[in-house]
Amino acid sequence: MLYRQIGTHILSVSAVALLLGATAFAQTQQDQNFVKTAMEINLAEIQIGHLVLKQGASESVRKFGQRMITDHTRLENEITPSAAKIGITPPTELAPDDQALFTKLQGESGADFDATYVHAMAEGHRKAVQLYKTEETDAQDATVKSAATHGEPVIAEHLRLAEHLLSTMGKS
Repeated sequence: MLYRQIGTHILSVSAVALLLGATAFAQTQQDQNFVKTAMEINLAEIQIGHLVLKQGASESVRKFGQRMITDHTRLENEITPSAAKIGITPPTELAPDDQALFTKLQGESGADFDATYVHAMAEGHRKAVQLYKTEETDAQDATVKSAATHGEPVIAEHLRLAEHLLSTMGKS
C-alpha cells in the first residue's frame, strides 16, 4: 500500500515536472520566435532603407528611409546578444514577404515608389508594435524582455512617422 502511494506521488510529481517543462519550452520558443522575427524585420528595414535612399522621390520619404537604417541598425545591435544567448543565428537573407516588397519597390519610381513604401511601412510597423508589446509582457528571458522593452517605443515612433507621411502624401 505504501509503495502504491509513493508510486502515485512520483507519477504526480513527474506529471507536474513535464507540464512545467512544456511551459518553459513554449516560453523559450516564443522568445526565440520573437528574436528571429525582430532580426528579420531589422534586416528588411535596413536593406529596403538603402533602396529608399536611391529611389525615394520625396525628401521626407528618403529621410524616413535613413531613419529606418539608423534605428534598425541600433535595434539589431541591441538584440544580437539575446540571439546568441538563446541560439538564434541572425538572418542573412530577407524573409519571403520582405523580399517580395523589395522586388516590387525595385520596379517602381516616383510617387508610386513612395506610396508603396510608406503604406508597407505603416502596415508592417502596426504588426511589429503588437509583436513587441506581446514580448514585453510575456518574455521569459531577461535580455529578450529588455530588447523588446527598449525596441517597442522605437517601433511605435516609426509607426507614428509612417502614418504622418501617409496623411501628408499628395498634399505638397
